[in-house]
Order: sequence, then structure tokens, then C-alpha cells
Amino acid sequence: MDNIDLSLLDKRLQCELEKVELLSCRKIIEMDKTELQRIGNFSIKDIELIKTVAANILLPNGFSTAKESEQIFKEKWRKVTLDCNPLDEILGGGIPVRGITELFGGSGVGKTQICLQLSMTVQYPLEFGGLNASAVYICTEDRFPTVRLQQMLPYFPVASSRCRNKMENHNFTDYILIDHIADLEGFHNCLFKRLPTLIANSSTRIGLIVIDSIAAIFRSEYTLNDIINRANDMRTIGMQLHKLADKYNIAVVCVNQVTDACDNGVTVPALGLAWANLVTTKLNISMDQSRIRKLQIIHAPHLAPASANFIIVESGISSAT
Repeated sequence: MDNIDLSLLDKRLQCELEKVELLSCRKIIEMDKTELQRIGNFSIKDIELIKTVAANILLPNGFSTAKESEQIFKEKWRKVTLDCNPLDEILGGGIPVRGITELFGGSGVGKTQICLQLSMTVQYPLEFGGLNASAVYICTEDRFPTVRLQQMLPYFPVASSRCRNKMENHNFTDYILIDHIADLEGFHNCLFKRLPTLIANSSTRIGLIVIDSIAAIFRSEYTLNDIINRANDMRTIGMQLHKLADKYNIAVVCVNQVTDACDNGVTVPALGLAWANLVTTKLNISMDQSRIRKLQIIHAPHLAPASANFIIVESGISSAT
């Protein structure tokens, strides 16, 4: 239970919260001051007090043990498995449900392949590394790769026979929600209106948002004279993605293209520092002449730099050994 302790508030605030049926501490924390003032007779001082009481219930003051912290932040620290042991091993279990994870690399290295796989593994039960949730897949460049998805479906779940038995009658395609967006205006409308409504009202939890790719939106909308406007728009989009990830415990994966740096010709992620500063976890995918792929952790606050090889087969991504 995360209901607020009404005994810590005066009678007027108790009655007002009961009147508007707002007793969940999480909802109180998530709502901004304008929303609270719209639904109830609350002053700014009232709201600060109510939010403080709610915050102390959700996260009590004082020190806690590592084990207690693990329980408190359990939902925030979940990962989405890739169902590929070498990759899950270096990623500490998979893609985190906090912040923005960027997948960048050249054309044809396997970025979309990993996103397709995540769209299915997020549907796994919690005990098998999934979130028992649906995926939202936003395409901004090409059509959604339906043919490739259909090719992979008979093999899923891949690694665990127990998971396969448990999901024997599960239809993965029913839980992948696809949208195609070609411009910034449509993308903005999706992230700020349609997507929050979908997440809040969906009959099944949304556990993954894939944007394939983020570069396409910003590369096509601006000229060289619009650098400041582009940076501001990136920040707006990035902060909204962070907000959705934090509020609903969603893994957000953004595919990015690569470009050559002007000064030394080194291949770097597209969109520059304006976008790079919004990314939490940065993963690079490359491929050698033998078509062996490598996933490399470039930056992650919870992981050490590491890399692992993988291959792409009919069933999806697999260990290279």
C-alpha cells in the first residue's frame, strides 16, 4: 500500500484529499502543482506539505541498508533481457528501465535487430528477465520490418525451455504497438499527447519504447542556421522521454546513425553533443568482415566499459561462440 497517512494532515486537507479521491502517494508525487490546484482547493503551501508527507511515506528519511534500498528501488532497477547470454552478461541483465539507452552504429550492423528482439523479450515474465509488458515501436525512417519479425517468432522465447512452456499460447505480435512518423511535428504530438494517453489507458503495461531512429527526425527538419532551435527541440524531446521512463518505469531505446567527426574523421554518433548529453547509456554496435557483430558499452553510469560479440541468425541475435 502506498496511500498517504491522513492523520499527518489537518482535517481540511484530509477532507479535500478524500473528496477528490487522491490518496495514492505515487499519484500525489507525480502530479504537478497546476494539476493539484485544478482538482482541489489546495494552496501552494498545502501542496508542498502534502507532497512532503507523501514523499516521506514512499522513501522514509534516514539511512537504509543496501538490502532495504534494493527493495525500495526494485522497480527502478529492473532490466529487459536481450535473451542472448554474452550481451546480457556485460549489460548486467539487459537494458535498464531508466533513462535513455542509445544504440548507434553504421548501416546494417544489427541495431534494428536488437530492437526487434527487445520488443519480444520485454513480454517475458519477470522471472525470465522481461517486464510482462508491451512494446511501442516508433519508425521514423523505414517501414516496420514485419517480415523479419515473422521470421523470428517461431523461435521465441529463445534461451529457456521453461519460459517457452509458460508462454506457449502467447501471441507476441499482439503486444507490439507500431507507429510510423516522418516529421518533428508528428513526433512531438506522439510523445506529448498520444503516447502518454496510451500508456495511462492501455489494458497491458507498456514496458519498452523504441525510436528507430532518432537521427532521422532531426536530420531532415533543420538547416545549418537552425542549430539553436534544433538543440532546444532535442532537449524538449529528450526530457519528455526521461519523464516517461521515470514515471512509468519504461525502457527507452533510441537508435542513432553515425557520422564522421570534422576534425579527425573518427566515426561518432549523429546529432552531436546536444543529443549526447541527454543519453544515459550509450552502446555501439559494429561488424567485422566475417559479419561478427560487437556490442560495446561506451558509457553507462551503472556499468564498466566492456564488449561482447554476437551474430545474427534466423532466430535473432545469438552468441558468436
